[in-house]
Amino acid sequence: MKNNQKHGIGNVFRYTVQQHYKTTSVRIFLAILFLLSVAAFPLLRVAASSESEVTSSDISQLYLSNQTEFEITADDIHADDRYANVTVTQEKLEKDDLRQRLHDNQNAAAAIISATDFGFTIDGYYGEDSKISENDVSTLTHVLEDALHQSLLRSLSVTQEQIDTVNTKVNSTVSTVPDYLSGDKASLDTGTHMFVNLFYSYAVMIISALAMSYIFQLCMEEKVSKLVESLLVSVSPTALLAGKILAVTVFIFGGIAMIVCGLIISYFIAKSTGDVSFIRSFLVKVMEINPSALHFSVNTILLLVICFLLAYFIGAFFSGIVGSCCSKTEDTQQASVAVVLFLMIGYMTASFTPALESDTANYFVSLFPITSIFTALPNYVCGKIPLTVFLIALAVQLVTVFLLAKLAGAVYKMMLLYSGNFPKPAQLIRMLRENRGTAKAAAGKEE
Repeated sequence: MKNNQKHGIGNVFRYTVQQHYKTTSVRIFLAILFLLSVAAFPLLRVAASSESEVTSSDISQLYLSNQTEFEITADDIHADDRYANVTVTQEKLEKDDLRQRLHDNQNAAAAIISATDFGFTIDGYYGEDSKISENDVSTLTHVLEDALHQSLLRSLSVTQEQIDTVNTKVNSTVSTVPDYLSGDKASLDTGTHMFVNLFYSYAVMIISALAMSYIFQLCMEEKVSKLVESLLVSVSPTALLAGKILAVTVFIFGGIAMIVCGLIISYFIAKSTGDVSFIRSFLVKVMEINPSALHFSVNTILLLVICFLLAYFIGAFFSGIVGSCCSKTEDTQQASVAVVLFLMIGYMTASFTPALESDTANYFVSLFPITSIFTALPNYVCGKIPLTVFLIALAVQLVTVFLLAKLAGAVYKMMLLYSGNFPKPAQLIRMLRENRGTAKAAAGKEE
């Protein structure tokens, strides 16, 4: 690229970034986003503590109505140190009697255990003017659940050790004989593979959709404002598009970096106020997978950043090609359909390929340019493809970025002064060929 074109890229980049961050709504949105990220872990602590069990109880009296055939003794409840001093009264409780007892004793709670067609139900109650908390009664119901399970085990002559052995969690992996003989890491089960694919491909789709919305808007600015002819005097079309895409890169990844910084600050704020083990417990509960089973390391985080950048630039330059074909605001609807179709092909492929449990399918989607940005990294992290195939996939993505960048520059240069209807793919290819032939003819005349 010539020096004047490089100079033009810098000017367009700086101007676009300055104009974007000058907007008051953008600055307010970023400030709110940063504050939310800083407050994330403290709020998560509050949410976790609201559902956590109490460390000491204010309950002095428990009225227990056990309507099952399995006996629960006071010793079963006193086995929990928090309720060691609770007086347990077992009797059948009527509604009016229950209300009166809880009203007379503000440190009393009641529980009704009943059998249903689907198992058992434990209902806990406390008075309207009670001195005990809802969490205290909730914790008590959990203690009663354990007591009921102990009673069930006693009735079947089953020990707790035996039931723990039966319920031991099993993590499964799958590998080929050559992988086993070579000592390579085994791949994860299909469910975990599908979850990682969905999570990663969704993130790629989000950043690509953000790039599309920004780039479409920036590609339409000059055409709508009729400033194209003035801009072309000082800046080449290729530099104009490249500067805008680099500016959009700052918008998106700058916002992501700001959120990450906010989360780091939020983590240290939460850590300074107490234990942060609730974060891992919350994430494991939400994801329902074992993150430690993934092939994850510092190098993987670096690869994640590289893959995100490659995926972004592929989506950005493709959006630049489609957005360049828009001559009026109404054309952005057709352009959006083309980009969304491109994204959905990759996303749906990433969603359903793990279910095939096929090495051939995993290799193909990792190397095919359209699906590679969605599946290559998840397949490697889950052990579905070896490192060599993953590196080839990165090379394919890098070549795709280069080719799309050249094509985006050519299309933007050709369509900048175009004012017709949104061209179809065949029409666009024909226009590119004609434009290329005209350029060659002009170059021949100059020689």
